[in-house]
Parts: sequence; C-alpha cells; structure tokens
Amino acid sequence: MVKFKNQLVSIQLLLVFLIPITPHLEITNNIQLDDIPIFLFFLIFVINVFTKNINNLFFKETLPFIYFIIYITAQNFIINSELLYSENLRYLFYLVIFITILNDYSSKFVKDLYFYLVLFLSSFSILFYFFELNLGTDSYNYWNIGFNQNDWAFTNGRMNGFQAGGPNAFGGLIASLTLFCSCSYKGFNQNLLIAVGTLGCFFTYSRGAFVILLFFLLIYLILSKNIQTSLVLLSTFILILNFGLVERFSSDVENQGIEDRVEWQQASLSSISERSFINNLFGLGHGNIGIVDDEVGNLDNFSEDSRPTGPHNSFLYMIMKYGFFGLFLFLNVFIRLFFKFLKDFKSNLQDPMYLFLGSFVALSFTGDFIQNHSISVLFFLTFFILEKNKKNVE
Repeated sequence: MVKFKNQLVSIQLLLVFLIPITPHLEITNNIQLDDIPIFLFFLIFVINVFTKNINNLFFKETLPFIYFIIYITAQNFIINSELLYSENLRYLFYLVIFITILNDYSSKFVKDLYFYLVLFLSSFSILFYFFELNLGTDSYNYWNIGFNQNDWAFTNGRMNGFQAGGPNAFGGLIASLTLFCSCSYKGFNQNLLIAVGTLGCFFTYSRGAFVILLFFLLIYLILSKNIQTSLVLLSTFILILNFGLVERFSSDVENQGIEDRVEWQQASLSSISERSFINNLFGLGHGNIGIVDDEVGNLDNFSEDSRPTGPHNSFLYMIMKYGFFGLFLFLNVFIRLFFKFLKDFKSNLQDPMYLFLGSFVALSFTGDFIQNHSISVLFFLTFFILEKNKKNVE
C-alpha cells in the first residue's frame, strides 16, 4: 500500500515538472495544451484523497497561503465581479501541491527530476542555437519555441524555451535550476551541470539571468572552496566570450532593453505615488493594469497592437494588482522560512533549495517572474519541499 501511495504521489509531482516543458498552444478557446498536466494533477489528487493516500490537509501549516487566496478572491469579486479567475485558480493549484508535499514522505526523487529537467532545457538551448532550429510560435504568437532570429551584430539569434514569457523567462528558469542541481551534486555531474547550464542560460542572451547565475555560483564556489569546479566555470566563461558576451553588455543598442525596464519601473512607481491610499492599500485588481512605454493604465485603454506589459518587477506588479496589504499577505507565506535562512546564514548560502529560491527572488526584481506561472510553479514547489524538510527536522 505504501509503495502504491508513493507511486501515485510521484505521478502528481511528475506532472508539475511537465508544465515548464509543455508548449502554450491553444486546443480550444478556453483550454491550452499546458493546462492538461494541471487537470491530470487535480484528477490524481482526488483519487489520492478518495483512497486516503492523502488524508491530512495540514490546515495550520497552509493557513498563511489560504489567507492570501481568500484575499485575492474577495478582491477580484469586489472589483471584477468574478469569484473564480485564472489567478486564484493557480494559487489553489499551488495550495494542492503544498498539501501533497506535506503528505508525502518520499519526495527525494524530485532532486532527480530537477537534474533531468535542467539537462533537457540546457541541451535544447545549446543544440537549437547552433542549428538555428525552432518549433514554431505558441498561442501568444510572438516568441518562437527555440531559435529566434534577430539582427544583432554578434549573434544571429537568441533562445526561447517551451514556457510562456520569452527568452528572459527561459534564461531565468535555466539559471535557477542550474544553481539547484550544480550545488546538489559533486564530481562529474556537478561539472557537467555548471558547463551545460551556464551555456544554455547564456544562449538565451538574458543578461539578468546570466549575471544572477554567475553571482550565486561564485558565492557557492568560494564558500565550498571547490577549485576544480571553479576552473570548469572559468573555462565555460572563456568559451562564452566567443559568442558576444562583451557586446551583449556593452552595446548601446542592446542597452535599450535596460532602459525600457527602468522606464516601466519608474512609470509604475509614479503611478503608485499618484494613487489614493485605498487603491495603494488594496490594489486595482487582476487584469486591470498594463504598461506601454511610460504609460500605466487599464488594459482596455490600450490598442490590441500595443502589447501592454507588466513593470518587470514582480513585487511592484503585486502592489499594483493587490496593494500593499496583498503583498504583505504574500510575503507572510515565506516569512517563517526567511527567518530560518537568516538563523544559519552562511550554511544556508550553500543549500541548493535556498539558492534556487534566492535566485528566483533576485530575478523577480528584473522581471514578472512570480506572475509567470509556467515557471513560478517550480519556485513554489521548491519552497514547499523546503518547508516540509524544515518541519520534519523540528
């Protein structure tokens, strides 16, 4: 019976890992291809509850998460007159993942899933870059899955993955996974992961992801005093110099991307400063905020061709949507684990899970990563596993 339970729960968790590698393709007007792993996850969860493989809801442990879901549900009902919508359904999905993790005592295989996932994504990035291959565009009809041609002088294109959000999201996903896995293994596997993961991340030409990956890797390698792996990283870095590393950071044309982000964040801060106390406290609600150049407004106010974006800062985005109160409830989910991190700061800097979470949070200051649920699902999964591990230690 225990073996059967473990298999069913393992299948649930395996479906979570299919989300970042399932293309966002339209099946019907209301169903996308990457919705299927989620539907199957809920189906197996119901089976596990019915067969009592999952028999504890861990209400006390999940209460901070429940408070946040209740808040965004109530806010959306008041503002948009909808009880169920995409955002609270996604967080309900995360809540079910949390409950599943807390009930499961055999989730060690997740480490192997991270390993195979980062190898697959990095290899995809490297191979499709050199052969300039792509698998067509997804439902957003903007980024190719694979090679995206451009007119940069130093490269013919940059890589995107299967997830939504474009090359920056793909680079961030590879960066966080590389940090987790390269710090979880030793010897050959560690050296392989650092070399392949760094290359795979770089070919997305996401500057933020690449800088954060190098920064956290250097911290880890300095603390662990791993000379051999440091030489592997140095060799990979030298190799990357031949593919436009310097030009990507120094070109005036390419710095336009940084200027855009600064403009979006400045516009967001200006909008927040001009809003009423009530709007800042409780937010404007989901689907009501968009940014085009330096203009912030309701999505309905922009033309269909303008492609409104977020502020490219997940926390600013959350303040604009859910207000400071919503941000407080969201951060309250993580506060207990954050204090545990500070309690043993130096040791935790070498913990693969803390490195994953820390790199994802750092990336969220340069992009709307928390709002990109095709990759943030792994952020929450990692957090839930770490919460369970800390709970078992107590």
